[in-house]
Amino acid sequence: MTSISNSWSSKAKNKPKNVFFRNSLLFLVWASIILSMSTLILSWIAIENDVAVKEGLHGGNKDTALDLRSPKKTRGKRNRPEKDEKAQHDSGISNNQIYQPTQKGKRLLTYKRFGGRLNNQLFQFITALQHAKVLKRTFVVPDEVREVEWTGMFDTSFGIWDLSSLNKAYDIDWTTAFSPNFEVPEECVLSPRDGAKLLKGGPKLWVEWDKKCPDIIDLAGNTGLLFCDGQHQFCGDAEAQEMAYDIYKHLKLSPSLLQYIPSKSKEFKDQGFDELAVHSRRAGEGGYSWELCIKGNKRTCSGHVDTADLGKYCDERTMKGNCAVWLDFDYQIKSKKFLKKKRDQYKFVLASDGTHDWSIDFDGQFIVANNTEWLLKIEKKAKERDVEGMAISTYAKSKLRGQKDLSKIKSTLDALSATLLDLFSLVDSKYLLGAYYSTLSLNACYFRGPDRMYDSNMCWMLMHPKSKYAISPPLKNSAHIDGDSKNMNDLPAALMSDVEHAFVRSNDGKFIAIDRYIIPYDILRSRKPRDLIGVVGDGEVPLTITTNELG
Repeated sequence: MTSISNSWSSKAKNKPKNVFFRNSLLFLVWASIILSMSTLILSWIAIENDVAVKEGLHGGNKDTALDLRSPKKTRGKRNRPEKDEKAQHDSGISNNQIYQPTQKGKRLLTYKRFGGRLNNQLFQFITALQHAKVLKRTFVVPDEVREVEWTGMFDTSFGIWDLSSLNKAYDIDWTTAFSPNFEVPEECVLSPRDGAKLLKGGPKLWVEWDKKCPDIIDLAGNTGLLFCDGQHQFCGDAEAQEMAYDIYKHLKLSPSLLQYIPSKSKEFKDQGFDELAVHSRRAGEGGYSWELCIKGNKRTCSGHVDTADLGKYCDERTMKGNCAVWLDFDYQIKSKKFLKKKRDQYKFVLASDGTHDWSIDFDGQFIVANNTEWLLKIEKKAKERDVEGMAISTYAKSKLRGQKDLSKIKSTLDALSATLLDLFSLVDSKYLLGAYYSTLSLNACYFRGPDRMYDSNMCWMLMHPKSKYAISPPLKNSAHIDGDSKNMNDLPAALMSDVEHAFVRSNDGKFIAIDRYIIPYDILRSRKPRDLIGVVGDGEVPLTITTNELG
């Protein structure tokens, strides 16, 4: 009995260890089974997602493909377009591949023109065409009704543009806008806020607009230039911005007009004028605000340059001097390669839309485009044909109706051709000294292209589609970027105060105002400084000085 009892007692003591071992073994077996099933389920989901994506890219269920890329579906968080957009590019699938619209309709896109000058009109035209390209819609070019809207693109008989390459590369409709039945439903006219968000919203937002407006969209019409993120920057992701750059490759002047830009002349290379091109913007002259130029320069520069580099590239001297380049010419050139030891060694192509006489400071050192011969040929051509029949746009028709010559449109034709020659004059030189706030310089940068953006004081600021801020030029090649402290001591006296060269005659004709100085000063107990205006002139000072509608 004792032995049996001891044997049973021994088994009882070993039982807990056996149970623990058996349970552990069962747990491991079940864990292996569950892990295998989870792996099979995840593999099945991955296969289904891959199939859905491929179907979405090849005309299948587009909504399914878009939902798979929504952060709300994949991450359980609220939709964040910026991260979603980055994820798409990281995956190697572009928005252009993802977005394959199936919505039926006319699928048109247009815009309303606003009152900017020629280069504003060109930038607005290219912006709208870029949107049409991204959204895979036909671009309906709006009619040109007012003088300020006239680009000459519709009126091909004048031979201003060569649009053959543009029309071949893009789906452009030049006739629908003239139809009396052409109109855009109110709900399909985008607000400025909607316009700025459109390309950034990506395919999911585009599908929503396709459903809402299958026939036509008006891109934030009549609200000014559509900039995104930074001043003078195209909207959309890197792919969309680069689509805008590509448009400039196809927009060309007619050979009959282009032959009059300086780079087509013998003197251009033979005498060294191919080194430098300068755009002198109208600032501080007549009714044009000096302050507008300086503030605009600062807005453009600070919008593209990282905060840490503002002192290098957006310093006070650069921003002011750019509005009167002739006063601080050498400092405005930001590349060591194109600096000269002496001021009289510079030779350059000049595009100036101001009244400053550059021959006072740089006599014989620059060449400019001349449209005189082209105008004479156009006038001769008009005499040999039906003048009224040359007009297609509403503006040209209003000027040429019942006319036998071009006298009623000559001044507009002169200004248009001269501005275009100035614009294309800035393209061929090796280095561009542009005006930061000007759309003429902006367009010149884009015509020159991303490959040449560092051969300029400003072009590199505008083109950074893959980064928030511009990538600055190499420091070893840069000049005059030391910041305020070192260089403000050498600032020309004329730039120390805000001065406007007005040349305005008083109503009685006895006094001519030459310069207008704006001097900020503080008034005791005043919440903000005020400006004191000092006028330098010649003649009898009138009892009162007032500002008219032109400034």
